Amino acid sequence: MASASTTRSNRSTSVRKSKRQKQGRRKSSLMKKAAEYSKMCDADVCVGIRLRETGQVFILSADASGFWAFLGSQLNSYYPAPRLVTEQDLELVDKDTPEQLQVTERKAR
Repeated sequence: MASASTTRSNRSTSVRKSKRQKQGRRKSSLMKKAAEYSKMCDADVCVGIRLRETGQVFILSADASGFWAFLGSQLNSYYPAPRLVTEQDLELVDKDTPEQLQVTERKAR
């Protein structure tokens, strides 16, 4: 009986892990697309993602003009502190896995 509950526990853990990985991949690909759009179309782009479960905020601000600069100052009082993602971080993701983006973001704080 104990092995059946352990199997269910392992299965639910692997399901949660795969869901987190999928979310990470989608987040990083969305941000990469926004950065590409900014470069290709010469546009100021700002993408904000807030994870409901943890309250974490990820912000990509790809603008040369500083139009979206007020956003960072507005969110500085937010807890947990928003993680600012730069275009250089996204270039690293091209070479590495989406999990690498999270490591890079943590180091930047």
